[in-house]
Amino acid sequence: MSKKLTLEFIGKEFEKEGYILLTKVYKDNKQKLDYICPKGHTHSISWDSWKSGSRCAYCAGVVKKDIEFVRLAFKNEGYTLLTNEYINSNQKLKYVCPKGHKHSISWHNWYYQGSRCWYCFGTHRELFRVVVKMFEKEDYILLSTKYKNARTKLDYICSEGHRHSITLSDWKGGHRCPTCHAIRLSTSRLGQNNPAWKGGISCDPYCDAWIDKEYKESIRERDNHTCQNPDCWKKDGRASELSIHHVDYNKKSCGPENLITLCRSCNSRANKDRKWHKSWYQAILSRRYGYKYESSKTVGR
Repeated sequence: MSKKLTLEFIGKEFEKEGYILLTKVYKDNKQKLDYICPKGHTHSISWDSWKSGSRCAYCAGVVKKDIEFVRLAFKNEGYTLLTNEYINSNQKLKYVCPKGHKHSISWHNWYYQGSRCWYCFGTHRELFRVVVKMFEKEDYILLSTKYKNARTKLDYICSEGHRHSITLSDWKGGHRCPTCHAIRLSTSRLGQNNPAWKGGISCDPYCDAWIDKEYKESIRERDNHTCQNPDCWKKDGRASELSIHHVDYNKKSCGPENLITLCRSCNSRANKDRKWHKSWYQAILSRRYGYKYESSKTVGR
């Protein structure tokens, strides 16, 4: 029987991610827990949802916007919102920017396009400089050299050395490196201080990160949601047919350099002649993404 959680334990888990727990009494894991997120949003979440990976609903963009939410978003970047009523995302919202310029902008352009003061950021080049600073502030290295809009995929290397891509919309929504997220998630769920700890065997024979759907989706996204085998026989391209294959067949090794997207047919074929397939897929990942292996020579038959 697992030990009942305490408010003190939950408070410390929230603090690890910069959240402030406001609830003073804890009843059960279905209870709504009030908090303030790192960006100043006040909301609530159950412990079940928290340990499943959910966080601030405002940051994730799943809460219906109101004038106070929009006002706080503007305030967080030094803007003063002059409009007093929020109607929809296409409405023109009047503001005063940090440099004193008066203008208007829709919430759609502010949040989804990443636009800001028309006078201050009249060009994408100026806005790109702001994006670079946003990444540098969190010790990320931005690899992309061009910025079009908030849906543009931006390649980066995180502070822990993981290489991925992200849109500015997702970045501003609180998303960061999926590999780091998977590591934190597996630690919080299965760490020895967690009541669910079962001696490290709950995900056996897979690694802890394997339970994180977002992490596996990031691998499919990296591989453009297509089978990466140039000799693929099926080529159906259906997302439902795509699997994540462990290149060296070690299911506890879940780094991006050991995972590749294959259709079910190619994944099944890889169960035979494993030594050849390991070299084959390591060579493919090495050429496409620059991963280094002890032996990543091009193979042939």
